Amino acid sequence: MRVLTFDLDGVLCHPPLGINPGRGKNKRRDTPGTRGVLWRTERWRYYGRGPMPGAREGLVQLARRFECKVLSARGEVARGHTERWLMKQFGFVPELHLRPDWHETPAAFKARKTAELGAVAHFEDDPHTAAWLAEQLEAVFLVDWWRNRWLDAPRVHRIRRLSDALATIEDLGFGRE
Repeated sequence: MRVLTFDLDGVLCHPPLGINPGRGKNKRRDTPGTRGVLWRTERWRYYGRGPMPGAREGLVQLARRFECKVLSARGEVARGHTERWLMKQFGFVPELHLRPDWHETPAAFKARKTAELGAVAHFEDDPHTAAWLAEQLEAVFLVDWWRNRWLDAPRVHRIRRLSDALATIEDLGFGRE
């Protein structure tokens, strides 16, 4: 079964206050990760958030035909809460990959993990990460936010809901073994 990977926040999980904060412009790939205040509050930042519109139905549809894995920049300390959230919101817990520490940037973590997992496509909301992954994957599905609309890149397909990717997945032949 072919592998699809999914970012969590902004793709499966609604961002805090419904606002996607990242623009992803002018980021460099060669910078190390940082241990800021967000890393220190990792295990508490995700309470009280629901799924993105259509995420539950879209993930269930895709999981019938693909091996779906979640790649999140959330820290490993948030694993218990994240797994409980996935079970509550989706009724199952896909294979979950979280950053072991803050030394690697979120984009570098996802670039490394998509390669290790053999993903054919990734679902993302951060334009910096999407552009990077589009260089190594057959497709990246970018959840449309006003802060990422500047990105126009080969193999990046803009979607509003996960199910919007189904036609493109068919056109690319991912569903065929």
